[in-house]
Amino acid sequence: MGVKIFRSDNWNRIKNGNILRRDIMGLHPNRDKELIRYLIAHAPEASRSSMMKYAAEKYGLDEMPEPLENIDDPNDARYEDYVVLREQVVREEDADVLKDAALYNSDYDMAAFAFCRLTGYRFPSSECDAYSYRTFSCNTLPEMTEESIREFCLEVIEKGGRFKEAATKYLCVLCDADR
Repeated sequence: MGVKIFRSDNWNRIKNGNILRRDIMGLHPNRDKELIRYLIAHAPEASRSSMMKYAAEKYGLDEMPEPLENIDDPNDARYEDYVVLREQVVREEDADVLKDAALYNSDYDMAAFAFCRLTGYRFPSSECDAYSYRTFSCNTLPEMTEESIREFCLEVIEKGGRFKEAATKYLCVLCDADR
């Protein structure tokens, strides 16, 4: 696999425009579709055409991708990042990498997806239709048992992580389910 955005501060590097040609290599044409599109659309002009040529040969991409836009709110600056992170969080299979992202990553969307992947939690939809997509819902990491989810929630609460309130609510849900 090419770049793994939940590791080594790769997502922050990419968001800051430091996109390398090798980031696009070895990705899956379907499972990494949004990441491929994002990398090419946001690559520095000097490397965009060579990345596009590689993507055409390896992934069958036939036209230069444009940045994604939320049709309900074209000014939604988080939409494109959200779409890429939603796709990529299910590609990350290492619980420790996800725990680090959930507890210590400064990017809220990345941390929220990592928290949801580890716990199965889903944030409530916004009242606003343009932003109701931001639930961070994704499949729970297969290795996470009910006990490991509880332990992680307790760790979030103990460390005072940004999802302390969500972890507390989710622990209550898990406790109620056991009764």
